[in-house]
Amino acid sequence: MNAALIVFVVLFAGVTVLGFYASRWRAGDMSQLSEWGLGGRRFGAIITWFMLGGDLYTAYTFVAVPALIFAGGAVGFFAVPYAAIAYIVMYFAFPRLWSVAQAKGYVTGADFVRGRFGSRSLALAIALTGIVATMPYIALQLVGMEVVLAGLGIHGEWPLIIAFVILAAYTYASGIRAPAMIAVVKDILIYATVIAAIIVIPAELDGYA
Repeated sequence: MNAALIVFVVLFAGVTVLGFYASRWRAGDMSQLSEWGLGGRRFGAIITWFMLGGDLYTAYTFVAVPALIFAGGAVGFFAVPYAAIAYIVMYFAFPRLWSVAQAKGYVTGADFVRGRFGSRSLALAIALTGIVATMPYIALQLVGMEVVLAGLGIHGEWPLIIAFVILAAYTYASGIRAPAMIAVVKDILIYATVIAAIIVIPAELDGYA
């Protein structure tokens, strides 16, 4: 077993333990949707910051998109609007949305739409749109996992299925707390990777030039 595979197995095991442990992390009544899906609205700025970083700034952002731009040119700039510019728009709308959702007890976007417009059909359309729009992203993540596993010498569909089942199991058990806790570890690993790349890559290529 090579070093990369050992590191992967250790990290995967650690993340799995964290995922299931997260159900006990500052948990209230997990049968309540606001506890399961919003962490009881008690995460605060620091955990939310880690979650945003873990959700957006991943290997996709600092490896896949730059690679696409390098290989295909300007087509890769499709990522700029939602990876950077979207924040500017969100700062205007989301604080108000958050305060209304907290006051009214809304959990999802569909809840807000139903409360604001009084239309169950529109709320259903919003919910279905969100589910359908998420499917390609999930498929992308699965393809990425498959490529990573293949790079470690693990081939076939069963390892991918096992990884996905474990992920689904601890997400079901712990709700949003699982990705929140894992995001802290993930962000630290990403920052370490970026710092190492800044130091190691120029050293291997005889300087920044």
